[in-house]
Amino acid sequence: MLDKQITYDMISNSGVTIIQDKGLYSFNLDTILLTNFTEFEKSKKIVDLCAGDGAIGLTISGQTDAKIYLIELQKELSDLAQRSIEYNNKQGQVQNINDDLKKSLQYIEHDTVDTIICNPPYFKVEEETKIKKNSVLANARHEFNTNLSEIFKISKGLLKQNSKLYMVYRPDRIVEFVQLADEYNFKLNKLRFVHSHYQDNANLLLAEFIKTPKKGGVTVLPDLIIYKNKTEYTKEAKEIIYGK
Repeated sequence: MLDKQITYDMISNSGVTIIQDKGLYSFNLDTILLTNFTEFEKSKKIVDLCAGDGAIGLTISGQTDAKIYLIELQKELSDLAQRSIEYNNKQGQVQNINDDLKKSLQYIEHDTVDTIICNPPYFKVEEETKIKKNSVLANARHEFNTNLSEIFKISKGLLKQNSKLYMVYRPDRIVEFVQLADEYNFKLNKLRFVHSHYQDNANLLLAEFIKTPKKGGVTVLPDLIIYKNKTEYTKEAKEIIYGK
């Protein structure tokens, strides 16, 4: 059994504490960037799919009165999210659902959600990574329990027409990413590439989709550069990570 390494963390000075177990899984830059990228100010109902320990949904709860649902299959992570909900006194606003996202419509009414946020598994099952000994992290990062097609299908069922889905993903799978979105009537509306350094290829992308059968152009935002040298963050990255 993995040793528990409980920490109390915060994203971008949000005022909401996230209880994490570093021995299992903890939020990373992907989580912080997706939280910052998401627009939710007019939303009344928000769903965090593949919620993990609830870092994104809980952080957003400090900036909106919207009802927020965290959907996470892995009990170890969902239990941490529940602890954070109680620690921050968010029981009336944030509902924690420990179940397969394919069952989301058993908990949330069809076509009623304004915004979905999802930090999905990035890797196909056959792709090798150095996390075999940590089954929780392996399940969070690999498509053992869900995949892009399922995520778009469930999102289509939950979202109102013309509502938005936000995701962070791998640039090397962008063709599959956009093709599946189109298959489920999601229009790619905004796209931003993330680079570690100016000279590096993009290693992440941030995407805003709209649930609509209409076609149209996509706004490609300026690239986000994380480091201006080997160790120092750029001004924008620093503001995203630590808050303004």
